[in-house]
Amino acid sequence: FSVSAAPDSIFPAEPNRYHLYISLACPFAHRALIVRALKGLEDVIGVTTVHDIMGEQGWCFDPKDSVTGAELIRELYSKANPEYTGRFTVPVLWDKKAQTIVNNESSEIMRMLYTEFDKWSSNPGVTYYPSHLRQSIDELNAWIFETINTGVYKTGFATSQEAYEKNCVILFESLD
Repeated sequence: FSVSAAPDSIFPAEPNRYHLYISLACPFAHRALIVRALKGLEDVIGVTTVHDIMGEQGWCFDPKDSVTGAELIRELYSKANPEYTGRFTVPVLWDKKAQTIVNNESSEIMRMLYTEFDKWSSNPGVTYYPSHLRQSIDELNAWIFETINTGVYKTGFATSQEAYEKNCVILFESLD
């Protein structure tokens, strides 16, 4: 799902309707927070930072989340979809009115922040995702995501020496 400025959107762009959940320990979540600041949306979209250490039950709030009363990020996922069995990740863009998750993919959240909230931005017109460069940006981001961003995780959390060596080579070739 995505937020849209279109009047018939399921998730219409509105000030103070959405809340962003992040962890500063997660680079994917952190980049959504950076775009929120660059676009000047601090007064438009609230933010909550989860505890910096992920516990056995996932990301937790310390103290409880003031928006939903949740103690764990997984509670937001369960509230949005009681049948959900996937990973409980951040960032999460939460719709306070509908009481549901709009999106949990950082690049998609960033695109929404770039384009759909300009009306309320303290930096209107500023874009880091210009339409004439979007294809090139998307291609570069896909390569960076696969080989570097997740490459760090694939290397660091490899469960075998073979997987470590394979991913380490890809990662360092990309960095070069």
